[in-house]
Amino acid sequence: MPRFLIFISILLLRLLPASAQSGTQPSVDSTAIADSSRLTFTALIETPKASISGICLIVQDSDSIKGAIVNEFGITALDFVYARKDDKVRLVSAAPMLDKWYMRPVITADIRMLLHALREGKLSYEDEKYHIKYTLSPIRDDGNNDNDNDNDDTEESTLPD
Repeated sequence: MPRFLIFISILLLRLLPASAQSGTQPSVDSTAIADSSRLTFTALIETPKASISGICLIVQDSDSIKGAIVNEFGITALDFVYARKDDKVRLVSAAPMLDKWYMRPVITADIRMLLHALREGKLSYEDEKYHIKYTLSPIRDDGNNDNDNDNDDTEESTLPD
């Protein structure tokens, strides 16, 4: 368990500077969801009473898009499958706080609209009726998956004696 928490902490520390660097909201290429087979985003779902943040993983097949939103602790908030041919979203699983009979139709419709917004190049969608806001920020893959900082050009900070 401590190793997992350390891994999550390192992951968060690597993601926070990347999101803090840009003052404006980044845009996603409108063809990104159509051309790419795997996309990763930081996700934020905001409601008037609560919010959920984490990582959104989207994998694209020839006829469907499969996705998951996982929070910072590795707990899956949502799993979904979007059938392109039928233009329908099926919610495979949801966290217990979201898995209510009255919430499932709202979440599936919102995910469908969020995927349509991604296709248009937008990174957010707001359900105005229920005041739920979905915001995604792309995670840039540097192709450098090792955790050493040998090539880091920042100076190491030292504590005074």
